[in-house]
Amino acid sequence: MLGAWLVAVGLAGKCRGEDRVEYRYEDYAEDDGRIHIRTHGAFFEVGLAPWVSVKGNFVYDAISGATPTGAPPLPGENEVATVTIEDIRRAGYVEPSFRFDRHTLTPQFSYSAEQDYESTGVSLTHAIDFNEKNTTLTWGVSHAFDRVLPSEGTRLEDVEDKDTLDFLVGVNQLLGPKTTVTANLTLGYTDGFLADPYKRVLFRDFPYTPGEPYTVFPESRPGSRFRQVLYLGGSHFIETLDAAVEVGYRWHHDDWGIWAHTVSLEWHQKVGRIVTISPLFRFHTQSAAEFYGTSFGGDPSCPEGEPGCPDIPLPEHYSADFRLSELNTFTFGVSVNARVHERVSLEVGYKRYVMEGTDGVTSDSQYPSADVVSGSVAVWF
Repeated sequence: MLGAWLVAVGLAGKCRGEDRVEYRYEDYAEDDGRIHIRTHGAFFEVGLAPWVSVKGNFVYDAISGATPTGAPPLPGENEVATVTIEDIRRAGYVEPSFRFDRHTLTPQFSYSAEQDYESTGVSLTHAIDFNEKNTTLTWGVSHAFDRVLPSEGTRLEDVEDKDTLDFLVGVNQLLGPKTTVTANLTLGYTDGFLADPYKRVLFRDFPYTPGEPYTVFPESRPGSRFRQVLYLGGSHFIETLDAAVEVGYRWHHDDWGIWAHTVSLEWHQKVGRIVTISPLFRFHTQSAAEFYGTSFGGDPSCPEGEPGCPDIPLPEHYSADFRLSELNTFTFGVSVNARVHERVSLEVGYKRYVMEGTDGVTSDSQYPSADVVSGSVAVWF
């Protein structure tokens, strides 16, 4: 829901939508038979009057494969334990946009459902034009009402709730006919059930039987998370090359102890009259959450202080989810867009995604790499 909201913020300054429909397909396939996601999407945007437009999107995801449980490899082995996941996700949003003089109001309603998760979201953005429309100030607020549902492999017996509130303020500045810059600050607060119900943790003091799988326990994350995200971006058209360049930087911090930085670069090169080739590169690096570890001391089945139990206090929160570890990710790829008709465009793309741990402790087999193939067709009317 938040991703769609941020896209809406970026487009809020438009006075009315371009009338079009678009079909999108993406195939995300991790190496070694890990997670495989096939996504079908249908998008529409239509102007109903000079002062009102509406757009919407529907997404159908088929998810299958295996994901690490969080337990480290068994002695003498290199591969981590995984759990098999198969699911279908249906999601979508509807977003009208209303233009009054210098003001654009954009409410949005979104919904997403899968067998183990359900999310309902509402948001509102307000864009105000200044300086003969060379400057646009935008603020927005969104709220997601999520439910984590019991499902096979999750060990959940009851429905758990999670609520997320985000507030954004940003500015888009036109520096000239060829250059724009953008700055956005997002503050987000989430509370409720924030653990991943599929993830497990190994406690070193729980008795281990050689030759048998580890006994692992559900992870425990804090019941709230406060995030701060700063985004800086810019684009510039290079007339002599008939090309445009886009750059972006994203800074993230939260009270789980994670600091993250993401930089991106994308080049759009016009080739002939109808083709545009767009190579891209993105790099992300982050520190680990304060409660992340590959294993922990203590024995949850034998409380501290009980006769015969280890005199080792259990941590208040603990997770072995590799996504909370110290890591880097690299994304590089290219897309090709062809305007085959004044009302029809086609696009195909390929990206390679690579994640690597940098703490020197987490097993390399935790981290996935993936190929991402995409395609779309858009029709204007």
